[in-house]
Amino acid sequence: DKRRLRIAEEYGAEIVIDPNNDDQLKIISNWTGGYGSDSVIFTAATNSNIPLSNAFQMCKRKGRVILVGVSGMEIQREDIYPKELDFMISTSYGPGRYDRNYEEKGLDYPYAYVRWTENRNMEEYLRLLERELIDLSKMIHAVHSIDNVQQAFESLKLNENKPLMVILNYGIPEIDSINENTISRRINLNNEFSKNIINIALIGAGGFAVGHHLPNIQALQDKYSLYAIMDKDGLRAKKIAKKYNANYATTDYNEILNDKNVDLLMICTRHDSHADLVLKGLKSGINVFVEKPLATNQKDLEKITEFYKGDREKPLLMVGFNRRFSIYAREIKKYTEKRINPIFIHYRMNAGYIPLDHWVHENGGRIIGEACHIIDLMTFFTGSEIKSISCESFSPSNNKFSSTDNKTIILKYKDGSVCTIEYFAVGSKEFPKEYMEVHFDEKTIIMDDYKLLKGYGINIKDIKTSQSQKGHLEELEDLYLTITVKQSNWPIDLWDMFQTTKASLLI
Repeated sequence: DKRRLRIAEEYGAEIVIDPNNDDQLKIISNWTGGYGSDSVIFTAATNSNIPLSNAFQMCKRKGRVILVGVSGMEIQREDIYPKELDFMISTSYGPGRYDRNYEEKGLDYPYAYVRWTENRNMEEYLRLLERELIDLSKMIHAVHSIDNVQQAFESLKLNENKPLMVILNYGIPEIDSINENTISRRINLNNEFSKNIINIALIGAGGFAVGHHLPNIQALQDKYSLYAIMDKDGLRAKKIAKKYNANYATTDYNEILNDKNVDLLMICTRHDSHADLVLKGLKSGINVFVEKPLATNQKDLEKITEFYKGDREKPLLMVGFNRRFSIYAREIKKYTEKRINPIFIHYRMNAGYIPLDHWVHENGGRIIGEACHIIDLMTFFTGSEIKSISCESFSPSNNKFSSTDNKTIILKYKDGSVCTIEYFAVGSKEFPKEYMEVHFDEKTIIMDDYKLLKGYGINIKDIKTSQSQKGHLEELEDLYLTITVKQSNWPIDLWDMFQTTKASLLI
């Protein structure tokens, strides 16, 4: 593109080359006195292998090629081996990019060891802009008002004279006329809602909520209405609200708490935020369904426990311990509640390996975040309080696996029952995730991955499903009956939810 080459010259490029008409390798060789370039920065975007091969051939002995763009990656040994070239990859922005500890947690790299991090690169760039040492004016092809946004994007599709840059102009806002108190983070979609059914405000529209709860709410539209969605990502909240016909989307929790039309909060945010959101919701007088865990530390659990002390009527609280509501667990319960002697249960959860820098390992980790499901299920079958807890963790030989998500847990109940839980991340993901044996009164019931139920020495209803049925839909059905006062008992007793959370924290 000769026009772009002219722009490069105007910005100070010593030589410019059109590879369609010029022998680029000869020009570089002559320009460098026959040595070749010290380095080549590759910013092209192509599937061809030829430009990268040319980049290697341009280099001097012991030179280097830095790949920023996209290239075909069939590398010829003769291009790099004789000169002992270095081939390097550079992510956009610099060190820190794609590193959660840096980008999300703000853990900086030491200045002495990593001079130019992602942030320091940006600081320097802004400094150069401020001093007008970087001038972008020659690169700007056109400025379009936001009303002509389609025309701006169409110009980027041109085969000839394709712009390097176009600017969208939104105009200058009247800053003085904006009152901070009048700014709303709410987007009204004006969908109709019914007070004849329960209005849900979903807090946190992450993968689990979207993959499980929203389809189930839609399936139970005669009982529930998705009234509002709150998420820190406003665009995501709006998109999901439109898809599921919610009344509005917002990024402000207070908007939800102050809305008298909200009957139920469904909290599906990351684990460390649960307790605070739950307590604020309860204090606002709203029923709360929170995905497990209820709390990630003892202090937060005690705050919620304290809220429920006293005789005055309080809003309903339910933790999403869904497995006890599955068709498999309920069928087993029919028989275990008629037993004469205590139960002996063995439960295996092949949780699967998750890299240790993933957020699930934070704030209590996977025992508090997932194994709590099984602790709750054991209490569901025994119907008893826990008398004692013991556990052992395996000791890994290197840093790939962690002892925190590889544990054997033994729960002894006051009724004499013993339940063992094996929760581990070292198993194969090809192996089924969950398996349970229930033994009592010379009878045995096997539940395999919530797909199969079989009895031995007992005439139990055999159940088989193609997909795991873990009770996500059924827990919402049970919750509905309680909120609408069609049943007096809570789906899970308060002491039971508190006990499971405390046990998880102790483990």
